[in-house]
Amino acid sequence: MSAMPGAPTKQGMPVDYDPFAGMPLLRVVPTTEPQREVWLADQLGRDASLAFNESVSLRFRGTLDIAALRTALAALLARRDALRAVFSPDGETLCVLEGDALDLPFTDLANADPATADAALQARKRHAVETPFDLVHGPLFRAELLRLAEDDHALLLTAHHIVCDGWSWWLIVRELGALYSARLTRDELLPSLAPAASFAEYALAQATALQGTTWVADEAYWLSRFADGAPVLDLPLDRPRPAHRGFASAREDYTLDAALIGAVRRLGGRHGASLFAALLAGFAGVLARLGGNHDVVIGIPAAGQSVDGHDDVLGHCVNLLPLRCRIDPAQPFGVLLDATQGDLLDALDHQRYTYGELLKKLQVNRDPSRLPLVSVMFNIDQALDHESTVFAGLSLEFASNPRRFENFELFINAVQEHGALRLECQYNCALLDAQTVRRWLAAYEHVLRTACEQPDAAFAGLPWLNASAFAELQALQPAVTAFEPHCAMHEHFERQCAQTPQRIAVQAGAQAVSYAELEARANRIAHLLRTHGVHRGTLVGLALDRIGFAVEDRDRASGVYYVRYADPEANSKKDKGLLSKLAFWNSEGGKAKALKYQVRLKESGETTDIRVFMEDGKPANNETGTRITSLLYEQLK
Repeated sequence: MSAMPGAPTKQGMPVDYDPFAGMPLLRVVPTTEPQREVWLADQLGRDASLAFNESVSLRFRGTLDIAALRTALAALLARRDALRAVFSPDGETLCVLEGDALDLPFTDLANADPATADAALQARKRHAVETPFDLVHGPLFRAELLRLAEDDHALLLTAHHIVCDGWSWWLIVRELGALYSARLTRDELLPSLAPAASFAEYALAQATALQGTTWVADEAYWLSRFADGAPVLDLPLDRPRPAHRGFASAREDYTLDAALIGAVRRLGGRHGASLFAALLAGFAGVLARLGGNHDVVIGIPAAGQSVDGHDDVLGHCVNLLPLRCRIDPAQPFGVLLDATQGDLLDALDHQRYTYGELLKKLQVNRDPSRLPLVSVMFNIDQALDHESTVFAGLSLEFASNPRRFENFELFINAVQEHGALRLECQYNCALLDAQTVRRWLAAYEHVLRTACEQPDAAFAGLPWLNASAFAELQALQPAVTAFEPHCAMHEHFERQCAQTPQRIAVQAGAQAVSYAELEARANRIAHLLRTHGVHRGTLVGLALDRIGFAVEDRDRASGVYYVRYADPEANSKKDKGLLSKLAFWNSEGGKAKALKYQVRLKESGETTDIRVFMEDGKPANNETGTRITSLLYEQLK
């Protein structure tokens, strides 16, 4: 194969690309559609690329054989072709390299004090997630080992998401442990370790599957789910949404205790639903409340390994499924749970259809400030408790390392630990604060608790504020002010005028009126109306572009005010007859004057006198008087 000149790079500059340069190639296959979607998103820039850095920590307690670990890592690399893959500059081709070489940088912090050692560990974790991968030249899988004490080591493993998904991390831990144990015991032929499945073979199978009848059925299902359009989730943000989407992220962890998770499992069991469906239903309900929309879309990652017997495939096999949840707040949580379980099963049955293909078919309006269709993700990881002893002579703690960049506004990854559930919540720092995210997670927990305690209550009636959150809100309330039931509204206004006469009372654009000025105008208009016979019970109409100084005059002149806007279409036809009893006025500053007009009512044919009170004292052909006269005539003809 000859070189491929002129291939574009991420920076847009042409380069000469030779797939045979460097380490020898073992195999070349087309990339899968989900991989091409990741590759395309990766090209948006450095921050976008770093959002795909997947990093985990394996904490070993006990005597670690570093040489055996190096050998196990090399064997893992030799068995798994996805971990040796690189990509063509156009993202269309996956190239599997030969070899099993993997650098394992080692840092010995055993002699450092615990605080210094922990600070160094956190710094290396940040470095792991903040160091971008080169998709063309690789490698796309990295490892680093730190000794924190003689019997305490941390292994940091980092991969680009284009070659590794959540399912793959479980395979890596299980297989690396088996290879380490085999090396440690000199068991070169470990019977339980079957030949590894090839990701390249999986990719080829996916390419042929795109033309089958199943694909057509999957497409029809997803298009039907969004036949009436796609709802947009607008969460209450801490800051205005930037014009262009950013990727800077932080993570908040929140633990749901084992007792609550047990109760949620039992609630789901009574409805024939999984724990994931129950958790997802509660999360959808909370998002609906936060966003004020009972129709929400939540992304869930579906492992392609679970389809068609690919359980042992290591690589990027995941597909994003946009699950649409419709919440009826008047129904109990069980109804939402039943619907979510059904929708979840249907979505998983049609998971072969990719997110990118759906976006092309739906033609969703693109907004540079947000992801199309899906802005929030929810996932539950497999429990790794049973893998804690997979490394011979060592105990293992597995944890994902917080990312510093994220594609989604909110991504909750639920990790099962000893019966409890740790919610790892990545959030967009440009939109949300950590305190806000913690409050939302606490509300989510409380909704789940109350749903378990009151399964038949309407979802809208389930409280989502725990005692601590309620107390926090109560502390924000001002001190109680005594209310005087016999004090009229205009009397309260007069008191305020006396207390703060120079404070602004009304502001419209650049115009502002103080309490003293407003009271003076109100008195002037009230006196004018009384002069013209307005008394208690008299109807007084207001024809204004905006209501400015009307409230106070009603009580001072003892009339009943009938408010109309300057736009005739904003008023219903049924009230035209009332105009025969109304005196209209307009206030635009100056000295008041009454203008009298005679108009004919269309319904009865009768004529009636209409008085228009002007504050500027100008004649009837004045622009304001003409506008009001025209308005009256149009309303009466």
